[in-house]
Amino acid sequence: MPTINTDKAWNKYGKDNPYFGVLTHDEYLNENLNEESIEKFFKTGSQYVEETLNDIHQKLKPGFKPKTVLDFGCGTGRLAIPFAKIADEVVGLDVSKDMLSEAEKNTARYDVKNLSLHLSDDSLSAIKGKKFDLINSYIVLQHINVNRGMAFIDQLTNQLNEGGAGVLHVTHGTLKNKVKQTSDFLRYRVPFLNGFINIMKGNSFSKPLMQMNIYDINKIIQLLQDKGVKNLFMKLEQHGDYTSTKIYFVI
Repeated sequence: MPTINTDKAWNKYGKDNPYFGVLTHDEYLNENLNEESIEKFFKTGSQYVEETLNDIHQKLKPGFKPKTVLDFGCGTGRLAIPFAKIADEVVGLDVSKDMLSEAEKNTARYDVKNLSLHLSDDSLSAIKGKKFDLINSYIVLQHINVNRGMAFIDQLTNQLNEGGAGVLHVTHGTLKNKVKQTSDFLRYRVPFLNGFINIMKGNSFSKPLMQMNIYDINKIIQLLQDKGVKNLFMKLEQHGDYTSTKIYFVI
């Protein structure tokens, strides 16, 4: 898999199609957005938060009620805003200024006062020294190169409070055949080829192809065990042509 920095592509989605960048359904394209679709978008976030907390209660820690939550890769606030309804303080991090700008609008839309939004960097300097009861990252790490993503997992785990819970989503496989995988590889590496294929599909020449990165689940589990995690469980998911895992754990 190519080793490119995907922040540029994510920033373009943040500028051109922030909601579609988070959930790739046509109803969330800018030209299709309306009050109804935005409400539906955030309803999916509320459902995620409810399901995630129920899973933690049933599988890991009954009665768990986080006071502080970090949403790593918060985008437009789809999950951070619902988390703010059940926690005292929520922090959202994202590499896209445009995504964060849209998230700010949504905090006003939903009258959220306990959510702070910050630009993310590789050292997570915006949250240096802070610890959280719950750290969540969903459909984010898959768009980050593996070595960089593993470093983030390492740092994020360090910022969990004792007794805190982590929820990390990673892609671990693809259903694409070798021809399609090779095509994607070349599109990542050759911008002109990606642009040509975009035109053939009726898209703009500059539309980025969001890179998907395959993680080694065994390495993640080893990292978590080295951090003192003694109990975790996983839920298998599939998004399009990619298989993935949602890893829950407590420190």
